[in-house]
Amino acid sequence: MQGDFESGYHHGLHLLQTGCYSEAITAFRQVLEIQPDSSEAHQFLGRSLLGEGRYEEAAAEFKEAMLLHRSDRKTEYWLAIALLKSNHCIEAFPVLTEAIRREPRELPHLYTELLPLVQQKCSLPQTEEFLKQSIRTFRDLIQAGERGRDSAGTLGTACSTLGELYREKGLLNEAVIQYRDAIRIQPDNPLYHGKLAGMYSITNLVKEAVSEYRASIRHNPQDAAMHKELADALVKTGEFIDAFHEYREAVRLAPDNQNFVNVYTRFRQLLISMDGGDTVQQPVQSPAVSSALLSQPLDTLFHRIIAGGENESVEYKTSALWSKYFSKEQISSSESKEVHKYGRDTSKIIIAKTIAGFLNTGGGNLVIGIQENKGGNGDQIIGIEIDYPRLKDPCPDGYRRMIIDEIIRKFLPSEIFHQLNEYIRIHFPRYQEKTLCWLEIKKADDGIFVKIQDDEHFFIRVDAETRQISDKALVDYCRRHFR
Repeated sequence: MQGDFESGYHHGLHLLQTGCYSEAITAFRQVLEIQPDSSEAHQFLGRSLLGEGRYEEAAAEFKEAMLLHRSDRKTEYWLAIALLKSNHCIEAFPVLTEAIRREPRELPHLYTELLPLVQQKCSLPQTEEFLKQSIRTFRDLIQAGERGRDSAGTLGTACSTLGELYREKGLLNEAVIQYRDAIRIQPDNPLYHGKLAGMYSITNLVKEAVSEYRASIRHNPQDAAMHKELADALVKTGEFIDAFHEYREAVRLAPDNQNFVNVYTRFRQLLISMDGGDTVQQPVQSPAVSSALLSQPLDTLFHRIIAGGENESVEYKTSALWSKYFSKEQISSSESKEVHKYGRDTSKIIIAKTIAGFLNTGGGNLVIGIQENKGGNGDQIIGIEIDYPRLKDPCPDGYRRMIIDEIIRKFLPSEIFHQLNEYIRIHFPRYQEKTLCWLEIKKADDGIFVKIQDDEHFFIRVDAETRQISDKALVDYCRRHFR
């Protein structure tokens, strides 16, 4: 009888390891008829059932195995996996937390299976707690000298994933810290360098972004997207010749990417025009192209925007934060319907509506810090300095973070926040000794809705106004303007 158990048990293991889950289920059930109190057989039956997608049955087998062998913490991990896959997250999470606490050495083995499950099935606070517990566990294992390479790899993954979670929540400084930790653990991982570079770019730390993009490319020189991102950052730092090289390399690596081709072509034409209009085969050898010259078109464009006044593609706003500290009395006595409806968020919502209007039409320019004079006597340059007392960090960088975190991230779809550089460029030009905030906005590929108080609204530009459309007009507009 014992011989039948042993041979059937090992046959079941072989079937499980080769992915023959249905046959493995039959084998382990036959084994359990011989020896029903075998915790190992119950565990492997549960894993076979997992492979077949029978998650509820798998969880029952893991629970039985734990009853028979209470000190087997590895089975506790498998129970957590079965419960997560069967959408019993409330029950699964404490099981997983206890398994990690009691048997931390098993976590590196199962981390690649656990992490996506936790991200998909659990809430953001639970995911954050799991990642923090994982990071502590991996660090303890490394310090103890156990499974150094495996633990280091999974620790880097956990730090990077926690960075992504913080980025999703708009906690940009915390995200940067996690990406830096991931790089310290695995300095040759190009993905981590690229993610940190992206965070530096969003927070306007452009020189640091350039350094990290270059580090990423050093470890993976075939990443066309990273070459393009580096080129974008180099343009911001005024290193135009190096930027040209990177745009060209991005096109060489991904010749079918039309976006890369278009950007490279426009940039090359700019270099040629700044060199006097001659055909330049190797513009990198042209000493006439300097930072001062290449920054001139941006300044010229901005002055044209100011000189032309408001129109379908240009909108002025005096302030982004004028309603931030309104009292209840000010809100109730206001003549504005929007103030009554949105309260202290009104000024930010108005900015979000304008951005969405440009995204949904043909793109455009929003300039904050100018008061339009409807009487025709010239617009008044106010400057964003009037908003500085309302900022935690009263400077252009603090203003940028406010625009990104408190307006774009809060009221616009997540794809705009995650691909910010593709759609919105934020500048802080000086004009008449005042600082202005200039948002260059590109037309979106799909319709963009503004999220306001659990409702979604759609805005477009009509002449010099931002207007809301809905129902049939919205359907017809999207059919005409978006693929």
